[in-house]
Amino acid sequence: MLTKDEILDYLKEIKPKLQEDGIIKLGLFGSFAKDNADIASDVDITIETSKDFVNKFKGFNGFIYLDDLRSDFMHKFKRQVDICDTASMSLQKQQNLLTGVIYV
Repeated sequence: MLTKDEILDYLKEIKPKLQEDGIIKLGLFGSFAKDNADIASDVDITIETSKDFVNKFKGFNGFIYLDDLRSDFMHKFKRQVDICDTASMSLQKQQNLLTGVIYV
């Protein structure tokens, strides 16, 4: 079964490439981060995009990039993956949603 450490190792591996693309935060939250995932659990990943990301991937291209990233994660982890971009989220919403987040 997929483990938290396997996910975190992969996130650390790809972080430099994502930073080049304007993703300034990358982390794991949800059941895998809390060590209570089971065979049916999805993988919850949080990112924060920067203005550089918005400038590099204008308009719909940003959505395509994130959808491709999600597909890459799903292929790697062989699980459903949710990506949460916190760039425009209020601090209160971030705190409520991302309890126990592990940033890499």
